[in-house]
Amino acid sequence: MNMEVMSANSIVYSYYEKLQQYEEELFKDLADLVAIRSVLDEKTASTNSPFGKGIRDVFDKMQEIARRDSFRVSDFDGYAMHIEQGSGEEIVGVLAHLDVVPEGNREDWIFDPFILTEFNGELYGRGVNDDKAPALAAYYAMKILRDLGISFNRKIRLILGGAEETSWECMNHYFKHNPQPTMAFSPDGDFPIVNGEKGVVQGSFFLDSDKSSTETGTHELVFIDSEKQWGFICERIRVVFRSSNPEKLASSLTGASKIEINDKNVTAYYIGEKQLSRNPYKGENVFFAFAEDLLSLGNEITNSSDFQRFIEYKLLDDVYGKKLGLFYETEEMGHSTFGITFITFDGNEYELGFDYRYPKLNSKIDLSEQFKEIGSIHGLSVIIHKKIAPLYVDPNSTLIRNLSEAYRNVTGKKAEVMTKGGISYSRALTNCVAFGPTFEGDNPNTHKPNEKIKIETLYKAIIIYCEAIRLLATS
Repeated sequence: MNMEVMSANSIVYSYYEKLQQYEEELFKDLADLVAIRSVLDEKTASTNSPFGKGIRDVFDKMQEIARRDSFRVSDFDGYAMHIEQGSGEEIVGVLAHLDVVPEGNREDWIFDPFILTEFNGELYGRGVNDDKAPALAAYYAMKILRDLGISFNRKIRLILGGAEETSWECMNHYFKHNPQPTMAFSPDGDFPIVNGEKGVVQGSFFLDSDKSSTETGTHELVFIDSEKQWGFICERIRVVFRSSNPEKLASSLTGASKIEINDKNVTAYYIGEKQLSRNPYKGENVFFAFAEDLLSLGNEITNSSDFQRFIEYKLLDDVYGKKLGLFYETEEMGHSTFGITFITFDGNEYELGFDYRYPKLNSKIDLSEQFKEIGSIHGLSVIIHKKIAPLYVDPNSTLIRNLSEAYRNVTGKKAEVMTKGGISYSRALTNCVAFGPTFEGDNPNTHKPNEKIKIETLYKAIIIYCEAIRLLATS
């Protein structure tokens, strides 16, 4: 074994030794952060609390922890904060967030989402994966490095935002008052290294009801309802029909999970499981089950011929955007995805929510024009709610080389780069990537009930972050 490898192994061993001394304190700090329901609450927003009381409270708790340990702390009007150590003109940044998504239906949780619970080698609670435990992992890495007396020639800054799950106003505000770090990573993704994040277009298609043949059909669509969302594929739909032959209609709806008949009204329920819309190919979208049933009825439905044609020729069984002409694929970032996130109908107008993710494209390709063209061709209105450009960092950059070395020094494995459909704070910077904490095989239930993180994963992430920060701050 060469001296360089021996030296790296010795340093990594010292990280583990120091972490053992902090285990009890780490769990206490994480429990305190998880206990705070740091969800956007505009009703309690005020000066220095732009995102509401819960997010202000979690900032206060994190600052209390940092000051207890004698770190330098700065708060930026309640939008963001940072914790720093070391000195130097250049800054190494770690970007994480302390806000969380709502817990949803508490009955779907095994344990209270705001009480940190250890079970079977895993920690449960809202934020343990996204992003309170990873933020705390980076914090403890800074603490371990400081207590080991490792000196840096760059300043280390843990930057924590309060609106990552919503508006990103936190980072916009923060970087109006602070320079961008020279290099940075965000502990809000996967290991080894996420050097590519796909572009995002989230929006809705609107289509008027077709009432041109209302006297010839047997059944009529009255109402369609599903939760308006863009982060998940459609997992629950309620459809109400009015029919002159309700029994026949009910027998035709073979994809429905449950059917109710009340006089001439037939209500069909399509129920699936929650799956992130950035990975629509991983889950069963119940929109397709409903679409198959609707298409099987053909012209027996009086007011949906235009809608039927659109879903059959442009949406059915396609999670890549191929039928819409939106499929792109590159060697560096893979292929596009297209997820239907909800469907509604009020008797007059259909609305279809979508979440489109795409790789870095040729500058000549104009997606805005493509969506306009789709609308024009099919008689649709298209409204874009969110549009975010893709992120791609060169695998040969100094940042990637240092993170790769850190990952290899701790795990003994080569750090492969990858592209994901997720959105991390990496996009707020010009030289930043997502780096952990999730390993292949982990199932953290991000944004879902029973969010969790393996204790082994958390510990290993802390050690990797120790080595990553050391290399970035001393190279």
